[in-house]
Amino acid sequence: MSRRTALSPRAAITALAAGHTVWGAIAYRDQVAGIVRDLPGSVGDGIFDKTHSRDARAAAFWFLFVGPMLALFGRMYESAEAAGDREAMGAAGLGVTALSAAGWTAIPASGFPGGLALGLWLTRRARR
Repeated sequence: MSRRTALSPRAAITALAAGHTVWGAIAYRDQVAGIVRDLPGSVGDGIFDKTHSRDARAAAFWFLFVGPMLALFGRMYESAEAAGDREAMGAAGLGVTALSAAGWTAIPASGFPGGLALGLWLTRRARR
């Protein structure tokens, strides 16, 4: 595979973000409906408002929160790579690797191994 047709980090991270969002929308469809219906304030913060702060709504919110953050992360990684900022690329790769390893430890039956592979790839790419 040539470098032009190779999967870019941004595309890989964006694909992970899209997959995460679709999975969450399906897995938490009932909670998403409640979150949207009760906006604003449909999920509490756990300190000042405990309503739905420790239930399936909170799980749905935080699960779906990851998708846009991943997409933004992909955009930022692409900019770091274009600027030749290997330090930022390496930090991003290590961050994805560490978070995915921790997540996989807590939730073994999950998609975290995909994040772990992505993080290791990003870290290796930063070293080239």
